[in-house]
Amino acid sequence: MSLALPQSFVLSKFDPYTPVEVPWLDLWHIYVIANDKGGAGKTSVTANLALMLLKKLRDGDPERDVPPDPDARVLVIDLNAQGNLTIHEFGAPEELNDHGRGILDCLRDGTSLKPINVRPGLDLVPGGSELKEDVTPLYNRLMQKYTLNADLRLLQCLLPIAGNYDYIIIDTPPENPTLQRLAMGAGRWVITPAKTDRGSLDGVKEMKNQFETTRNVNPLLTLLGVVLFATGRKSTQIHGKAEKRLKEILGPNYYKFEKNIGHSEAVAQESRDIDSEPLVALFDRMEQGDASLPDTVKAVYEDYEEFTEQVITRSAGLKQRIEES
Repeated sequence: MSLALPQSFVLSKFDPYTPVEVPWLDLWHIYVIANDKGGAGKTSVTANLALMLLKKLRDGDPERDVPPDPDARVLVIDLNAQGNLTIHEFGAPEELNDHGRGILDCLRDGTSLKPINVRPGLDLVPGGSELKEDVTPLYNRLMQKYTLNADLRLLQCLLPIAGNYDYIIIDTPPENPTLQRLAMGAGRWVITPAKTDRGSLDGVKEMKNQFETTRNVNPLLTLLGVVLFATGRKSTQIHGKAEKRLKEILGPNYYKFEKNIGHSEAVAQESRDIDSEPLVALFDRMEQGDASLPDTVKAVYEDYEEFTEQVITRSAGLKQRIEES
């Protein structure tokens, strides 16, 4: 894939009180996974959505007359100081893992992000412990110079490479409004995983605050939808209560994906015990005859498969409506 994008923009060239001109209509392929509460499923959804999107691109879609694309590429950006996506989901080699230092340097200097390759067709910008302390004071300095345009700093660092990828997925940390806003400043779509507990739903409320603020500089930022994560498949009463609360929180922006990601403790345990094995990769092992994996791997895999299809369909439909409006 190749997009005709400008190589970069320089925030200092613009009035700090005027929104920066950004090629928003060329950035439909950037998704932000956000919920202000930890443990809501952001990292799991990021890893499996990225791999499922890559798999769909490489396999093609005969029903839509989409041919297989062996050159498809997906980029994942890990903004979490825990670095779980980098270490546990994708198993980045230690010699390539800068633990988030590269992100911090790029945010400070406005230079291009430098991904590493972790699987065929899948690149990663590593996160980790380097993001723990220095991001907020750096962001405050950017705010002093550029006011709300500071929220576009990550996009400034991403734009030079954004055209190299079919999809870009950004994993955000909990309880870190600075990095959430930087991610949303670079994104087009926001997907919010949520469990049905009160803390997770309250995390959606905090996420909404960052979403609304960031739309001042990223006017086409759109809440694509909420996906219920690690929930019982037959817990319809619990789902109903969660959906009622989500409607109250999100108002006219409310949309819940029809497919929930079901809970399987066996799958969760397997993923925790074997680093660099997201669910989609576990299923690949099952297809190759690995009888040691629990049967529930397939059920949760099918959840992600259907959820990914809904993400593709909904974003394509909203893109068409926005372009026609």
